[in-house]
Order: sequence, then C-alpha cells, then structure tokens
Amino acid sequence: MTPEQDQLFQEWLRDMHPRLARFEDFLTPREWPGGFTRESLAGLEQLMLDRWPSRDAFAQEQDTDFMDGATRYIGETYLRLGGGGWSVDHDPRHVFSGRPMVRLDTLDRTPISPLNLMTSLLARRTGQVLTKVWDGQAANVEERRAAESEGWQPQREPVPGIRTGRRPGSPELDAWTGSVARRVAWLRSRPGGAVLDGSVASLPGLEQLVRADAAAGRIGPSGDAELLAAFEAYLGEVALGAAGGEWVLVPGSSGGANPFVGRPFVERLVEGGTPRTMLVGPLLDRVAATDVVGLLARQVGGYAE
Repeated sequence: MTPEQDQLFQEWLRDMHPRLARFEDFLTPREWPGGFTRESLAGLEQLMLDRWPSRDAFAQEQDTDFMDGATRYIGETYLRLGGGGWSVDHDPRHVFSGRPMVRLDTLDRTPISPLNLMTSLLARRTGQVLTKVWDGQAANVEERRAAESEGWQPQREPVPGIRTGRRPGSPELDAWTGSVARRVAWLRSRPGGAVLDGSVASLPGLEQLVRADAAAGRIGPSGDAELLAAFEAYLGEVALGAAGGEWVLVPGSSGGANPFVGRPFVERLVEGGTPRTMLVGPLLDRVAATDVVGLLARQVGGYAE
C-alpha cells in the first residue's frame, strides 16, 4: 500500500461513525431495525433484493452513497460479533483488491468483503447470505472461546479516532445536560407519562407516546420542538442508565449531511476506546413515522452490547 492509499484508508476509517449514522437515518427505510443485529442483516438483504432485481442492475446503478454505507454497516455488524478490524489490500492479485474488508478475532482469519457479499446476495437471491455469514462467524467465536477459556471475549483492533477520555465540553452541551432532568420530569407529568420509569422495559410505552403525539401533530416538521427534546432527553437517559456513557452535543445547525451536528446524542467508549453512539433524535423520528414495535429497545440493546 502506498502512503497515499494508506492516508485515504485512514480517512475512510475516521468517517466511520457519521457515515454509519447517515446510512441508518437517511439511506434506509424507517421500518428497517438497524442496531447491528442478525435481524438487521436479514432486513438489509431483503431491502437490497427488493430494490435490485439482479447483480447487474446493482452494478449499473452505482449508488456509491448506499454502497459505502452498506459496506460499513455489514462490516461493523460482524466486527461487533467477533472483534477484529478493517483492512484493505491493494495488491492486484488479492481477491478483494482495493476493497475494505474485515478479519474477525477468531481462529479463522479469512477476510470478509462486505461489497462482495452484496453482489453475492443479489446473484443467489436466497435472502440468507448475510445471516449465514453471521451464523458461521458466531460458531467461530465459540470455537475460539473453547480453545482459549470460558471467559475469552473477541477484541476489536485499534482504529483511528479512538479516545481515552471524555469529549471536550461546550456551552451548548452544558445547557442541554442542565435541562435533561427538568425535561424528563415534565415528560413524566404528562398524560400516560407514568409508564416512563427510566427502564428499558418502559421503551414500548415511550414508542406509543411518541406515535400518539406524532399522529396529533404535536411532534414532526411543524410540531413542538420542546416536546421532541423531552423525548430525546428521556431516551438518552434510559440508554445511559442501561450502559453508561455521556451526552454529546456537537455545536452547529442540524439537518445537514452530518447527523451528529446540532442534536444531542449519547456515546460510550468500548473496546480500546472505540466510541459507540446512539442518535436519539433521528431514532425518535423513525419511531414517529412507522409502526415497528420494539425499535427503541433493540437500538438501546445495540448501544449496550
């Protein structure tokens, strides 16, 4: 790999979290569950089968925005299962030359190319390509655990952008965190708010309240921003209570290409300082627009795992 190629790959890695957020919040249907789960891989595969009737149609359309996001999402889902890391090999003799691939922290270090899996699933059209890889890698994890020790866990490799401490603060963040308790208390005082006890078990009730307010026009493009902010505060506090972490607010105007700017989200550091984030605002937008049950609990579960 040349220095220029390595620099491009490091930049690609540094963009991982905003690009994943863009894929989940803007490039996929609101009813798709996300959350880096086996279920979400099955849904993503069906989404691609419905959209493209053949592998050639996928290649001809060249939706690079979707392809990049799906590559990242598929790879990150496997990495959260089996550890390991991203790499790229520009040797023209390599079967995945020039394509980002993942190698999991298992006894079998065979590289997995998400882009190649996408073309394979469109050719085979079984609806099971991505989940079969998941199942195989889950078995590989258990195989290594048996070889190592019962307490062995897969480890993620270091990636650019890791941190060992908290993000720097800002007046905007201070204002938000200072208002969270007040917003949550007010939300609980509303009709139906008694179910909001701060637990993960309360999230189905939160979904019902969000959808009721959306149907009444109280939240949405022309709705009450303060009411939506109260829902954001509550959902974030449930995630923080379940798994820890901190509130983050990147100053700037919301609604741009980077969904991390202008709206508060929660974040915690996992293996080796890798950040795991949950964008509470776009997630609530998705709940308001769909009838998918259990979406919030699955997302909080993904944040906590």
